[in-house]
Amino acid sequence: MPSGISASLNKAAFAGMPAPLDRLRSFQNQLGVVEEDFARINAFSEVFLPEKIEFAHRIFDHFHSIPATRIILDHGPSQERMIQVWSHWYESFFRNRNEEAFLVSQWRSGLNHVAAGIDHRYISLAYALVRKFIREIAAAKFEPDEGIQALDLMDRVLDLCLLVETDAFITSLTKCDHEIIRGIAHQVRNPLMVIGGNVLRLRRQIPQDDPKQGVYDTMLLEANRLERMVRNVATYNEVFQREPQAVSCDLEACLKTVVQELHPAETFSIDIRLDSDHPTVLADTDDLRIIFFHLLQNSLENVMDVHPPMIRVTSEQSANNQKFLDVSIFNNGPAPDPDSLESLFTPFFSTKALGTGFGLPIARLAVRKNLGHLSLHSEPGVGTTCLVTLPVS
Repeated sequence: MPSGISASLNKAAFAGMPAPLDRLRSFQNQLGVVEEDFARINAFSEVFLPEKIEFAHRIFDHFHSIPATRIILDHGPSQERMIQVWSHWYESFFRNRNEEAFLVSQWRSGLNHVAAGIDHRYISLAYALVRKFIREIAAAKFEPDEGIQALDLMDRVLDLCLLVETDAFITSLTKCDHEIIRGIAHQVRNPLMVIGGNVLRLRRQIPQDDPKQGVYDTMLLEANRLERMVRNVATYNEVFQREPQAVSCDLEACLKTVVQELHPAETFSIDIRLDSDHPTVLADTDDLRIIFFHLLQNSLENVMDVHPPMIRVTSEQSANNQKFLDVSIFNNGPAPDPDSLESLFTPFFSTKALGTGFGLPIARLAVRKNLGHLSLHSEPGVGTTCLVTLPVS
């Protein structure tokens, strides 16, 4: 996305985005950083803080030597202002009130970088320069054993800084993308409704045997396909943005609700045979409905011209891991080429004339966000099995 668009949207809409403290603390736990470590870094402040102006000048001089970033520095805030900003960041690294204040400060730093339209590769480079500078100071002022312990701690905290900043950067930027795509979807949907309504009126004004009826039917089909695509793009973005709230979900109840939504032909029923020993899975309720809606819709479309059609849903405890449940959806429609199965998970790729190419990508994204796995297995001449693996509750 052009940095100008990103900056304007983020300044207006996302500057006050709250820090996702639970997620940030999970990063902290994985890096082995505890509350006491912030107090330990505070104790190093007398050694490192006298160098804060030198640090800020070192950062400024390095980025001013790079043509791409020199342009930004020469046309942005003054050198004095940038020295002040970088020295303040350096000081905040060594003077922390507590764990939460530290995480929030680093999160806001990431939001500010998006608002400024800064390429994240240069942010990563800046953290590498910070690490190098701190190591130089430690080598000059600490005894070897003391320096090793101090650097181990500061390396972990710097890793945490970069993770938190990157999380803020990605979250803010993707949320900005989401707002743009949502706006585009809304603007496209309205003209499609107008086009569809006008085509229907035109079709009613001519005899049924008029050749134009076929033209109007094609236009309506394409308008409906585009409308579905707009909805699916919006769904994909919503699933991407939303943090799953995992709860115990009744699998059979979810499947029956989805079947009612899809309204399969009265002469055709989906055969559901689930493992009674594992009736529930651990997943977000909205995501679970989305997963099976798109997978069953895909199966229904695939058996449309098959006689007799068959869709069967079964489940069993996963052979690879007893904490997971395998849910298999089999349909006896045309089986795709086994060598092209992964292509079916690419957005906009579809083997159907009126397909949107988003059903399987949406389902896989939702499955992955709920700590599961989704795969396809093709048997030419027999059918296709979609295997969904989800945690049991």
